[in-house]
Amino acid sequence: MLNQCILVGKVSKIAVNNDDEIIMTLGIKRNVRTEDELIENIDFIDVKISKEIDATAIDYIKKNATVGIKARVQSVEFDIDDSCIRVAEIIAEKITFINIKNDDE
Repeated sequence: MLNQCILVGKVSKIAVNNDDEIIMTLGIKRNVRTEDELIENIDFIDVKISKEIDATAIDYIKKNATVGIKARVQSVEFDIDDSCIRVAEIIAEKITFINIKNDDE
């Protein structure tokens, strides 16, 4: 079995959640073809930074930087109102900095 995905996109947001985990939101381009034209959309995907790389990542990841992410997908279950809700999480295992931009660019 193989649980691995590669994502390349621009960092649109960096946040720390209630569990002190770093969550990075990536804007990833996706093309949609209609009958007449090709439309470019952007998907915003939250990526949780694994504990092994979060100390160094937060020092270098800036908004609008282009990064490559090697990640795994894991599912988490929540019990809400007697219902079990399953959510897929993207957990970054390696970050490659493709283009680091300053905040004012």
